[in-house]
Amino acid sequence: MVFKSDSKPAASSADENSTLILAAAGAVSPVSELNAINRVAICKSATVVHVQRNDQIKPENSHRWLMYLIEGSLSLYAGKEEVGVITARTAEALQPLFLDKGAYQSARTGTVAKIVRFGREQLDILMKEQQKNAVSVMDVHVGELDNLVFNDIVSAMNQRQVSLAVAPDSAHKIFNAYQHVAGIPQLAEVIQCDTGLATHIVNAANKVDANTSESTSSIRGAITRLGVKETQRSVAALLQANTMTPASEVIANRMTRYVQRTTLCASIVQVLASELPHLKPEVAMLVALTADIGELLVLTYANKHADKFPDDQSLAAVIENLRVILSCWLITSWDYREEFVDAAHNARDWYRAHNGEIVYTDLVTAALLIIQSEMPDSEHSSIPSAGNLLLARRLQQSGIDLTSPGKIISAASARLISVQELLKAG
Repeated sequence: MVFKSDSKPAASSADENSTLILAAAGAVSPVSELNAINRVAICKSATVVHVQRNDQIKPENSHRWLMYLIEGSLSLYAGKEEVGVITARTAEALQPLFLDKGAYQSARTGTVAKIVRFGREQLDILMKEQQKNAVSVMDVHVGELDNLVFNDIVSAMNQRQVSLAVAPDSAHKIFNAYQHVAGIPQLAEVIQCDTGLATHIVNAANKVDANTSESTSSIRGAITRLGVKETQRSVAALLQANTMTPASEVIANRMTRYVQRTTLCASIVQVLASELPHLKPEVAMLVALTADIGELLVLTYANKHADKFPDDQSLAAVIENLRVILSCWLITSWDYREEFVDAAHNARDWYRAHNGEIVYTDLVTAALLIIQSEMPDSEHSSIPSAGNLLLARRLQQSGIDLTSPGKIISAASARLISVQELLKAG
């Protein structure tokens, strides 16, 4: 492989290329088949190569690296004859360069370009380890609308300016309440009323003390780390920057359903965690709030292209395709702890096989099953009935009966009512 430029390792958290590498890992084949934790692992040894104009690329080291074009374009040559062109962010660019050695023997840039390289040997090791516990494979077909939203999110991540929409009604209530509540516990309750706001606050807290060995895992912990006054200032700024007016009825309806489901899910998980001594309810709530954060990302950036989503089906398809990968990407990029990554990646894996004690991810799955059984999100949901799931039997052994969720729903609803009263009092 012949280059006239330097490559930069992704291991340093200060490396400006780390976001590009993580985005590529979630999109290119077969690296995207790794789970979130393994994608983070392979990204640590990956590199971005900055290719100058007229640089030539040859496959000599392709046995060591899987290489993907992520910016710019490449002209492909068989000998001296140009046989094609690959452009970044197309279906062809999601496949490794030189995968078909008979198609072309070299590539050349007409302008500057960027290539990301992942280690072949490390990928093989991670895939074999992952496949030992694999139950099913998800085949995701990415379309034009997926790419439209995804490209906007990639750009925002690169610029470290990710927006997580706050609905106008929620923003108004929180703005009227956050300065008037007494103490950290009540301020935490107000912040937890909105998924995007809560996620941003924890991210801000983790940045404040970047040298700490452990990220915070609760809103109370985030407030303690930031300080009450700084938290209040951050809430005001975040509400101003992220309050979103839905540009269409389709976006508005989906946003309302997302807020209702996520809020109830977090409340249910908090109720369930209070029955399990080894789990912390306030951590459980935040895990539940952030597990589907990728859906909020889709809604935020789909709103910029509302005319492209004339009906709920078109929007739902993009959410279904991108929700998990975007959730894992954001949670990982913002240094959330492992239990948050696990929930984002596995909470919707209904048929997963696992042993040992109940974890936060199990509670998020349980909450989603309860919500779907009692208040279906749609007629064509992919969420199964809890009756025949291994998780339901394991939870029942811990005293949680998913087939009779009435008391759980009642307790969660009562908690939500008390929070709404807190907002009104503000």
